[in-house]
Amino acid sequence: MIYTEYDSKYRESAIELMCLLQDHERKISKDRPPSTEVSQAQLDYLVAAVANAVGKIFLAVEHERAVGLLVVFQDSEHEGTNHVYPEFLKYGLITDLVVAESHRGSSVAAELMKLAERFCRTEGLSIIKLCVLNSNSIARKFYEKQDYHIQEVIYRKFI
Repeated sequence: MIYTEYDSKYRESAIELMCLLQDHERKISKDRPPSTEVSQAQLDYLVAAVANAVGKIFLAVEHERAVGLLVVFQDSEHEGTNHVYPEFLKYGLITDLVVAESHRGSSVAAELMKLAERFCRTEGLSIIKLCVLNSNSIARKFYEKQDYHIQEVIYRKFI
């Protein structure tokens, strides 16, 4: 297993991972379209976004195929905000994490998280945030095992 930054030679397997993530989230949230409609475009968006911002897409690769994918960006509180100390205005934001079913439970996700944390430390960030669907209990347990803690709760209502 190698861990590396995204390279277009892994595009097809990365799209497969994006499909896996999208289909999983679609099962637990009705606002998600089918993976066949969005996964390729979402990967293209993420590749462009990390190229135009402070961010990375990390892959776990085995036998020339991506079997894990994580996306992390530097993000910040809204300009002019005063509700947190200045040193915490910028933070890392993990937007996507997915591991092929064949590699779950094999530390791939934990290794990808370590890469994201190392990247954020290198950028001088001391906080990493991420969002997970409330009903995604497997992901929530994983993040808690990685020492992530619930900081805020977001409520929403379809109207």
